[in-house]
Amino acid sequence: MAWTSQQSARLRLEMEILSHYFPSFVLKDSIIPGRAVVEGTMRSNAGHEYVVRLRVPADLPNSVPIVEIVSPVLRDRFGHPLVDLGTSYPMHLLKPENDVVRICHYSASHWSPNITFSKVLLKVRAWLEAYEGHLDSGFTIDHYLPHMEA
Repeated sequence: MAWTSQQSARLRLEMEILSHYFPSFVLKDSIIPGRAVVEGTMRSNAGHEYVVRLRVPADLPNSVPIVEIVSPVLRDRFGHPLVDLGTSYPMHLLKPENDVVRICHYSASHWSPNITFSKVLLKVRAWLEAYEGHLDSGFTIDHYLPHMEA
């Protein structure tokens, strides 16, 4: 199985956009649909660095990409690993896999093929700031980032 010509063009466009707005992000395993990932580092306003992985869906651009925070191991304000929460609506978390946090950025009902990876990563950046707010205040992520209305 290989990317269609339209999907290959979309991946090139996505990476061109990311090179401008998120230059640390690179495409890995790009040859095989369903295995491609875009990975890079984000720095919060407080200066903390996070390695973020965006899993490119095999049916690009029709499905919501999975986003994982690869490192560091994220913990809540009380020191408990966020992966232990599983799916958490208040913390905008999806069921983790491979012991990494998966964050909710767009629901399937709000997804559109017109949404670019850069828009997804902007939401990830906001989530990271809300996460650090949680560490300082104890408030959940949804205190800082309201859920999208249906």
